[in-house]
Amino acid sequence: MVILFKGTDKCDNNAPQAVSLCAGLSATKYLKKTLILQFTTRYPVEKFLIGKRISDESLDDNRYFFEDTGMDSLTRRAGVKTFTETHFANAVIPAISSERLFDIMKVSKKTETDVSMEIVKDPEAFGTIIKSARKIYDNIFILCDGKEVSVVDAVLPYTDKSVTCIKQGKKEEVSTKDVKDSMYLLTDFDYKSQFSAHYMQKLYNAGKIFVMPYNVDFKDYYTNENMIQYILSNTEPEKSDYSYHLISEMVKLTKKLLDEDDYIDEEFKFTKKTVKRYAVEKKVLSGRNVKVEVTEKKLFRPSKTLVHISEDGKFKEEGSKVVKAKKLKKVKADKKKERTDKKSITLGQRDEDLKRKEA
Repeated sequence: MVILFKGTDKCDNNAPQAVSLCAGLSATKYLKKTLILQFTTRYPVEKFLIGKRISDESLDDNRYFFEDTGMDSLTRRAGVKTFTETHFANAVIPAISSERLFDIMKVSKKTETDVSMEIVKDPEAFGTIIKSARKIYDNIFILCDGKEVSVVDAVLPYTDKSVTCIKQGKKEEVSTKDVKDSMYLLTDFDYKSQFSAHYMQKLYNAGKIFVMPYNVDFKDYYTNENMIQYILSNTEPEKSDYSYHLISEMVKLTKKLLDEDDYIDEEFKFTKKTVKRYAVEKKVLSGRNVKVEVTEKKLFRPSKTLVHISEDGKFKEEGSKVVKAKKLKKVKADKKKERTDKKSITLGQRDEDLKRKEA
């Protein structure tokens, strides 16, 4: 499966973080051999994922030009019809220790303009890289700059699915084309915003839109260039964990992208009206001498509940009293007082009868 991630004409909208998280879940949660390819130099995903580890290993970045690694090591081999496992093994850096489970093709050391010109000039050469990677990896995630329309157009023929990352707020233009199976991802999503997921779905006229909830822990990890540790620690978060909402939503996207059988097309969890009141059947609650029948109304905001009270347990259309729920306590108190008065009268009458008999 070849999956393309990109931003809009305006910005990347956290596309590097999104593709890194989805690729990480593909490898660590579903144990699929996963590769990240970068057809842009602006947002190196290895920096977000394992930058801290690379820094700790004290690699001399200036030596890179003389090493046969990264995207440049493949593009230098002009005319190659297919790339082998050895080619990829020498070109990628593993994000985790398992062999070929989660690999990153290091970003080119050339300028963004030079990379764009190369891809547009000879798209078949980059298509060869993708087709060769299909034979080695289960899933290939590609990151492109959404502002580079010609680059995206050159990559699309080799792509199965595409994800465009957008943000909450006003609509941003998307000049790049999409494959037939395309979707939108709403990044840094906040359910409290007035720009809800449903609103953004209509704004972009999207058939399906996914959300990537904002999570400060996740932000801290990729800011500290150690996102891989966050992924490894949160593949199966508990519902009580802070990362649960982010991971559960991104798992839904990953399942959809990987065509996993257990994918369920659910509605959005995060909206202003998360808790809704639904119409239910009538409920009858029994008391000593009073029965209460409660009917809930199907409204998005809490409604005034109507309570029907009948002493004999028969709820007739005529003669039944209808009161508000907050008055139920007063009604019960009045009924109790009435019963107490009746009991007092009965006891008083009994005392008088005893006195007459004694006389």
